[in-house]
Amino acid sequence: MDKVLQLLILAPVFVSALTVHEFAHAWAAYKLGDDTAQRQGRLTLDPLAHLDPLGTLIIAIAILTGAPLIGWAKPVPFQMRNLNNPRRDAMLVAIAGPISNILQAIVWLFLLFIFRLIIQRFGMHINESSPFSSLPSLFMTMTILAVSMNITLAVFNMIPLPPLDGHYVLEGLGPPFIADFFDMIRPYAFIILLGLLWMKVFNVILAPFMNFADSLINLALTGRIGF
Repeated sequence: MDKVLQLLILAPVFVSALTVHEFAHAWAAYKLGDDTAQRQGRLTLDPLAHLDPLGTLIIAIAILTGAPLIGWAKPVPFQMRNLNNPRRDAMLVAIAGPISNILQAIVWLFLLFIFRLIIQRFGMHINESSPFSSLPSLFMTMTILAVSMNITLAVFNMIPLPPLDGHYVLEGLGPPFIADFFDMIRPYAFIILLGLLWMKVFNVILAPFMNFADSLINLALTGRIGF
């Protein structure tokens, strides 16, 4: 697929997944007693409130160059001291983002299933090798990518390394020295993540979940599941 066409398809999917993810953090924090994100205008589904200019640019460059698809949105601020139960609620705020991605994947899978019924009912032809050849082909391509991307984002963000959401969960469940360790490595977190990305450690972690996503997509499209 031409790189520019890939950008036109992937960018909206990535932006929507990140926007809902960050909104979920803000919504959870607000419901659990902290209005920091709400006061900073983050309790919204407006992508402009959540997207980080550099993170968005990196997404576009990765798509156009074929580099690993990385990018990020602006982290949602919250104050633990404002939460009703700081230790527990910080974990709930953290997992709200990945849970939103799982829910998005389920919605996209349902739409893909409905789409299959429609194309079977009307005998429509789908050109999978040329997603811009027709609106049905474009919709199917974007829907498949949305399922895969949301599952990837959910799993990736649950990796227990700062600044990813999973580190708040481990911090909340683990002994105090876990928090001290994360505070120690936090200034070098971005470099650590880039190093792990370069060594393809994340590929190993994500591979079984991506295979599972492919099986779910196959089930939605054909009615058969395969691992």
